[in-house]
Amino acid sequence: MKNLTLTGTLFLLSIISLAAQSPKEAVIRKNILQLQFGPELGYFKDLNFSPLNYSNSGLVIDFSYQRYLKNANRLFVSTGISSGDLNTAVSEFNTSDHYNFNLELGFLKNILINASELKLWLGGQYHFYFDAIFYEGTEAITFYGLHGFDLTGSISWDISSKHELSSTISLPVFGLLLRPPWTGWDKYIVEHEDNRLPLYFRGKWTSLNDFLAFNWNIQYHFAITPGWSLTAEYQFRYYRTDELKTAIIMSNQFTAGTRFRF
Repeated sequence: MKNLTLTGTLFLLSIISLAAQSPKEAVIRKNILQLQFGPELGYFKDLNFSPLNYSNSGLVIDFSYQRYLKNANRLFVSTGISSGDLNTAVSEFNTSDHYNFNLELGFLKNILINASELKLWLGGQYHFYFDAIFYEGTEAITFYGLHGFDLTGSISWDISSKHELSSTISLPVFGLLLRPPWTGWDKYIVEHEDNRLPLYFRGKWTSLNDFLAFNWNIQYHFAITPGWSLTAEYQFRYYRTDELKTAIIMSNQFTAGTRFRF
């Protein structure tokens, strides 16, 4: 009877202890899912396509997943797709279709700093960036692609229990650069119309001597609950190469969405 009473007492104490814990203590959330969408505005120039300067506008959708590992290290994957129009002030009839695909997969190591509200991570990532332009269907095309290996840094600031700012920067230093043939089309592209996968790996291995790239974002998170937040983000991308002919691509993305921690 004494053993039964002791067991019951310990059981009740354990329940009271768990109930007294805060949600943050009771649930360890190592996974983050985030979904955002919004407008994209940018600048485009590719002398292999046209001597004109273009502006682009469209819609972007971003999805990302993060996993926290031991010692607050992070694995992450993110992807984004955008589509819109390319326009020039020279003529309203020079509108083209603009498509962009972005994929990032990387690892970030937590760097200990002497500030409880600040967190810093450094690491690297594989980064596939692909930008394509189509004029009058397939009458004229051009594209820029880079399978890049980036140096990456990220920092976050816990302003309060509900407000957080974070920022990430990445710089590609080596990669497979993809550019079109002089004519936009060639025999190889025509032969692979039904199997396009090899086209996304037909390029030149190179480094900073043939391209310049820069990616930076800043995010704001507002916590509704410990596991659910609203988000807002500004993303800037800049890509340039003189391979084949000079191409410059610059984009500004303004997105909002939601984030789930579990």
